[in-house]
Amino acid sequence: MSGPDPARRTEHRMERTYRVVATPEQVWEAIATAKGISSWMAPTRLDPRVGGEVSFDFGHLTSTGVVTAYSPPERFAFEEPWPLAERPEDVDPGMAGWLASLGVPLDAACEALGEASPVATEFLVESESGGSCVIRVVTSAYGGSADWEREFFAEMAAGFAPMLERLASRFAVGVSR
Repeated sequence: MSGPDPARRTEHRMERTYRVVATPEQVWEAIATAKGISSWMAPTRLDPRVGGEVSFDFGHLTSTGVVTAYSPPERFAFEEPWPLAERPEDVDPGMAGWLASLGVPLDAACEALGEASPVATEFLVESESGGSCVIRVVTSAYGGSADWEREFFAEMAAGFAPMLERLASRFAVGVSR
């Protein structure tokens, strides 16, 4: 994939920041291990290294991506493809139904993949005084200007936010957005 056409580039972004009473090592265990992620997000498989596979099983959808940063206990990042396929017949039935409910033809959505970057998620952990730290989570992607992309990313971010709240609630927290 050559990446999005800069003339049609649209940024999709969600950012959350949490101040938690925990050490960076405790936070790392929760955000960058399969057992930790499974406890607040979804059953997860993780090969903990740059280039390793990460896979989240949401029951109705499995999302598999690649680890792009793994620097304990400060930075964990991964990229996942948009939940489409290059050919309409390979699109997950749930995603196909969602696109149909918006009136978006599958072939048009699949064609738009050439304009989309992977969905990238990054966790940054900063130590603070007094036994606390800050967790910053950014999820972003670039795509074309299709309405369905904006709606999909907005729905994905809305679904991810409560999971992040569960993560933060594991520690005595102060939340800022």
